Amino acid sequence: MTVVYLDRVVLLNLAVDYLLLLATARLAGLPLRRRRLGLCAALGAAYAAAVFLPGCRELAHPLCRLAAGTAMCRLAWRRERRPWRLTALFFLLSGALAGLLLAMGLAAGSPEALLSRVYHADVSWPVLLGSAIGFGLLLHLVFRQGARHEGGELMDVTVSLQGRRQRLRALHDTGNTLRDPVSGQPVLVLEQDALRELWPPEAARIVEMRLPPEEKMARLHRLDGTCRWSLLPFCAVGTEAGLLLAVRSDYVKVGSITYPRILLALTPGAVSDGGGYQALWGGRKERRHGESAAAASAVAQRPAG
Repeated sequence: MTVVYLDRVVLLNLAVDYLLLLATARLAGLPLRRRRLGLCAALGAAYAAAVFLPGCRELAHPLCRLAAGTAMCRLAWRRERRPWRLTALFFLLSGALAGLLLAMGLAAGSPEALLSRVYHADVSWPVLLGSAIGFGLLLHLVFRQGARHEGGELMDVTVSLQGRRQRLRALHDTGNTLRDPVSGQPVLVLEQDALRELWPPEAARIVEMRLPPEEKMARLHRLDGTCRWSLLPFCAVGTEAGLLLAVRSDYVKVGSITYPRILLALTPGAVSDGGGYQALWGGRKERRHGESAAAASAVAQRPAG
């Protein structure tokens, strides 16, 4: 008779599901919504425990496992543009982890015994916690080294607009020389869909319309909103010069540096080929503390454009 400790089953599956969801988000270049991912991982852990309850053995059927994993991923990625692609990536990472466990079992000479112990969480608490921490550190090291791109480095960016915040992934693009014509500060170029949750409903409807930027701005100015819309001229290699719809943020935080009232230039299409990031940043990545404070103070003293 096999003894199953439900507390260990829950903890093991909670840690593994959360780390796999986190790895999926990092690979896809998505902002890390840790609270949502943690909640979805908890649901996955609850399902894993339910499999061992009396009268619930049918839940262990492969189709039930597939459905539970898919449901967990759909909840985690329900607001993303490509949820099915992210779900497939999650299952690929899960398969890679299973293959690693199988390889360890083969190396030890008893793969069935190892897989059975992992399946039933038949491991001691120190081993369980140590494995979870080790797996997390491994993912951190892998993605810390992998957070580089051919044209620059990926970074986390926080955008604040009308008191609401949104985290994004941005590419540090040294070729992006777009600047605010009033303050001379860098402009954050981002996909208009990336800030969908920050717009008021009526403004979101207008932003998503397939209209010229100047017509969008005219309609947006008729709204009784507090967003400060403008048009920003741009010129790119291989394309004609044109205008981008822009809005002034409360602030943009790039890494540990906060830039007050940075312009956000909105593009109707994606800024990356595979969706690995949603914005382009042409400013400096880091400054010394004194330089950053002086720059923020200088911008804050200028009138809003």
